[in-house]
Amino acid sequence: MPTALFGGTFDPIHKGHLAVAQAALESPRFRLERIYFIPADIPPHKQQQPVTPYLHRYAMLELALRDYPHFEPSRIEDPEITRGEPNYSIDTVRRFKRDHPNESDDLYFIIGIDSFQKVTTWREPDALLDECNFIVASRPGYDEDIMDALMTSISAQNVTLLETVAVDISSTQIRQAVANHEPLDKYVLPSVADYIQQHRLYR
Repeated sequence: MPTALFGGTFDPIHKGHLAVAQAALESPRFRLERIYFIPADIPPHKQQQPVTPYLHRYAMLELALRDYPHFEPSRIEDPEITRGEPNYSIDTVRRFKRDHPNESDDLYFIIGIDSFQKVTTWREPDALLDECNFIVASRPGYDEDIMDALMTSISAQNVTLLETVAVDISSTQIRQAVANHEPLDKYVLPSVADYIQQHRLYR
């Protein structure tokens, strides 16, 4: 069963994340049947930055995905499992394959092109590129020339560019909107906006 892992901080999950996942789901190139959203407990590249507690981010994922039958939140990087260690993608992929053998034969990893630019600096990048196929989501400001330049730096053949997704949202924009007491409906789903307000996040 073609399956994708979509990892990230998801602080919070927003409409940009959902648009990328929906575009991957609808693409006939991948034939995906399920996409797992995996919030990281301790993202290696954000160890020195403040991150909203895991349980809040996971709760917002559950709220955002409840009306998407092909999307599923995953606790594979729950701190009770990772024991407070940084979450490296290669470890997550290997753990998923061990725990989900029936979904591991045709496995994809969804990543934004801005993150993919740094993939050679990740832990065991060559092994990671061998373990699964990559779906690289472009965004406004990036083009195929940039992707071609990235591909010259790696030897993998299982990397596919997902066309630009028009929804371009960042967590920084959301935090700024909260600070300015602006409505969040253009950034996140209503259920997530309500959760942010109820728990006074990003203040």
